[in-house]
Amino acid sequence: MGAGATGLRGARLSPEERANSSKSRAIDRILSKDHSNDMNKFKILLLGTSECGKSTIFKQMRVLHLDGFSKEDAMEYLSIIHSNCMSALSQLIDACEGFKIRHEMSVQEDVNRFLDFKKKLKDPEGLVIPVVIGRCMERIWQSSSVQNCYETRRFSFALLDSAKYFLDNIVRLTEDNYVPNTQDIVHCRMSTTGINEIAFTLKKIDFKMVDVGGQRTERRKWIHCFDNVDMVLFVVSMSDYDQLDPEDNRYNRMKQSYEIFKTIVQSDLFRHATIVLFLNKYDIFCDKLKTSPLRRNFHGYTGDNSPESAKDFIMKQFRRCITDRHKFFSFETTATDTKNIDLVFGSAVSHIVNENLRSAGLHE
Repeated sequence: MGAGATGLRGARLSPEERANSSKSRAIDRILSKDHSNDMNKFKILLLGTSECGKSTIFKQMRVLHLDGFSKEDAMEYLSIIHSNCMSALSQLIDACEGFKIRHEMSVQEDVNRFLDFKKKLKDPEGLVIPVVIGRCMERIWQSSSVQNCYETRRFSFALLDSAKYFLDNIVRLTEDNYVPNTQDIVHCRMSTTGINEIAFTLKKIDFKMVDVGGQRTERRKWIHCFDNVDMVLFVVSMSDYDQLDPEDNRYNRMKQSYEIFKTIVQSDLFRHATIVLFLNKYDIFCDKLKTSPLRRNFHGYTGDNSPESAKDFIMKQFRRCITDRHKFFSFETTATDTKNIDLVFGSAVSHIVNENLRSAGLHE
């Protein structure tokens, strides 16, 4: 062929084009690993204590980056959702009794009917709430006594975080032929046992996220997930700042979470991993501060009681554990808010890409 048909291989590149090409190849080497080798995916280890919301984040990855939940998959959550509804209302009824909040006579009849249904349950795992009981639960939830308990005392006793969501929707959730939607599934609470994995692609990067149980008995299984971890995504429940650890009531839950975080990030196993901290349940945290000041449980805190100031203090406590702050990123999150998780996770990935470029001597 003549000189005028040199093709791409023979084309002369300008200095700028050569720099861009070099940069592109560097990005590929850093992040776009071999698609055919599962071991070479960008591996995220999702960690946190029980009830921090990490499994909700795991579900959000499925919603955002895969196909969500099929009807068949969704139906597997029905009994869990109904069990959450039962638990939430039971907690409120018990709280009313504990705080000596009396029900109107008609409401008390509904309460008795509900408690009788609960007592007769033979298979809680296969629970399906009948329509008539769903209507009964709606009346109890909307009663002045239960609403008063919820509005004035909800942070004074153990209550499911999604209690309001489920009880506001109780009629829909207990209709015949009900099929859980995405938000129902995202809001439902169930303990993570064992190890769950999900693989997805974002920004042309192949990810493998591993979620492990947060209960104390599950933590010994974490060691099996430690190989080749690129990123530790540690989730902290911000609303735990004034709660005792249910597995050992000698410890404040957030301080317990801090100790676990410190152990993980200072381990040699993760010396090359990026550490991302999700300060989760930020919405509940903001609400809770109105009645439970942070300094009541963290005496070293001297700031005002604004959510921003309190959040910064908590973040800095966790950041103190980090030796390489170039590889540490923190975000406040609300795990049940799909848009929030989409934005925050995307931002975390962008930070990691840019940090890897910086480490390689390249900048965008």
